[in-house]
Amino acid sequence: MRSNVFNMNRFRRYFSSDFRSAVSNYGITFLVFSTLAVTAYLLHGLFFLTATGEWHGMSSWFRIVLFVIFGLTVLIGSPAKLYGHLTDRKEGSAFLLVPASRFEKFVSMVLISCIITPFLFGVVYMTLDSFVCFIDPACGDSLFKSFFKNSPSFIDTTPDILIYKESIRSILTPWLYFDDIIQISLLFLLGALIFKKSKTGKTLGSLILISISLNLLLTPIMSLTMFDKFKMMAEMSDADITLGTMEQMFPFFSWVLRNLAILDTISDTLMNGLLMFFLWLRLKKIKH
Repeated sequence: MRSNVFNMNRFRRYFSSDFRSAVSNYGITFLVFSTLAVTAYLLHGLFFLTATGEWHGMSSWFRIVLFVIFGLTVLIGSPAKLYGHLTDRKEGSAFLLVPASRFEKFVSMVLISCIITPFLFGVVYMTLDSFVCFIDPACGDSLFKSFFKNSPSFIDTTPDILIYKESIRSILTPWLYFDDIIQISLLFLLGALIFKKSKTGKTLGSLILISISLNLLLTPIMSLTMFDKFKMMAEMSDADITLGTMEQMFPFFSWVLRNLAILDTISDTLMNGLLMFFLWLRLKKIKH
C-alpha cells in the first residue's frame, strides 16, 4: 500500500525531476560563482604582474573573505531562482499537479536549496582553490587548510578579563556554522514563496526592518535593567574590576559567554525548525 504522505519510490522520481529543474534554473549561475575562486585569483595575479612586473599570489585571508562573499550571494540569491517561480500562476499550477505529496515536495525543496546547493558550492569552490594553491606556491594555504587549522593565536594573548578564551575558541570552528547556512537558505526560500516580485530584495529589506524593530524594542529594556549595575561599574576603580566582579554583577551574561557554542546551536536549531514550519504552511497555502 502506497502512502499518501511519503513513498520512497515516488519521492526518488520527484526528487530527480526537481533536481534537473534546479540545474536548469540555476546551473549556469552556480558554475559562475563556483569558479570565481580561479577567476579572482588570476585577475589578482595579472593586476600585480601588470603593475609591478611580478606575480603575487592572493593571501589566504583575502580568499576567505571572497569565499564568504560569494557563498552568501549563492545562499541569498539561489532560493528565488530555484523556487521563486512557484508564486507564478502557471508555474504554481503545474507544481500542484505534479504526482507527489506536498510533504515530498517540501523535503525535496529543503534538500536542494538548503543543503545540496550550499554543499556543492563549497566543495567545488574549495576544490578549485586547492588546485590553484597546488600549482602556485605563492598561493599559501588552501581554504581547506585555512578553515580547519587551529584557532587564531590572538585569543591566547588576550587578557582573561576581556574574553572567555575557551568559549570564544569554541565558536570559531567552521562546523558550528552549518546550521546558520541552512537558516539563511530557509529565510530566503520562505521569502521567495511569499513575495511575488523582487523576492530577494524584499526578503532582505524585511529582515533589516525586523532587526531594527527588535533593537528599538530591546535596547531600552536592557538599558533600564542594567542601568544600576553600569552606574556601579563607573564608580569603581580599574583595580576593582576583575573577572570575578564581572561575573557577580552580570551572572546571566557571564553564563551566556561561557556557553556560546551550545546556545548558538540551540537557538539556530529552534529557528530552523520554526522557519521550516512556516515554509510548510506557506507551501500548503499555494493555490492557483
